[in-house]
Amino acid sequence: MAETAAAPSAPPPAASSPLARAEHFVWLTARVLEQRIFAHEFRGGGADPVETALDAYRNEDGGYGHALEPDLRGPVSQPLHTAHALRVLDLIGRCGGARVERVCRYLTAVSTPDGALPAVHPGQRGYPTAPFVPVVDDPPSDLLATGPVVGLLHGNAVWHAWLFRATDFCWQRIESLENSHPYEVEAAVAFLDSAPDRPRAQAAAERLGRLVRERRLAVLDPA
Repeated sequence: MAETAAAPSAPPPAASSPLARAEHFVWLTARVLEQRIFAHEFRGGGADPVETALDAYRNEDGGYGHALEPDLRGPVSQPLHTAHALRVLDLIGRCGGARVERVCRYLTAVSTPDGALPAVHPGQRGYPTAPFVPVVDDPPSDLLATGPVVGLLHGNAVWHAWLFRATDFCWQRIESLENSHPYEVEAAVAFLDSAPDRPRAQAAAERLGRLVRERRLAVLDPA
C-alpha cells in the first residue's frame, strides 16, 4: 500500500530559534520541492509528497530537467538536474527500483564515448543558461558530473551496466590527478565514499589528501 501523505505533526520550533527563522525563509522563498523536503526532514512529513514534487521535473527519457538546478533553465534533461534528483531520492530512501532503472537508461543515452557523463549535454543549447556554464557540441567527460552519481548509486547498491565503465572512468581520473580544485576533490570524495573496492578507495583517498595539503586546496589552520 502506498504511503499516505500525512500532515506534518512535529511541534513548531520556538519563534526565535534558528530553525524557526530557517522555516520562515523556506515558506517565504523556496520551491514546493524544497518545502516538501523541509517538512520531511524537520516536521514529520512523509516521503510521498517529496517524490510527487520531484516528479514534476522528470522527463520521458528518464532524466530530469525544468531547472531543477537553476543554473540550467529549460525543459531538457541534464546530468546536473538528474544528479540532484538522485540526491533527493537518496534522502527519502527511494533511490532504487524502477525509478532508478529509468535514470540509468538516461545516463547511458547521454554518456560520452568513455562511458562517463558530460557536465552539460548539448541539448541545453537555445535555453537560458548561467554565463559561467559553457554549452559545447562535443562535451568532454567530467568527473564533477560523474563521480557523485556513481558514488550515490553504489551507495544504494544499484546494479546497472552503465556503472561499469563510469566506475572505471572515475578510478582512472582520480588516480591520475596531479592538479585539482576543491569542486573536483569534492566529486572524487563522493565517489570514493561508496566505491565498492574499499582498499583501493582508501589508498586513493590518502593520495588525494596529500594532494590537497600540498596544493593548499584547504585551509588547514583557519586561525
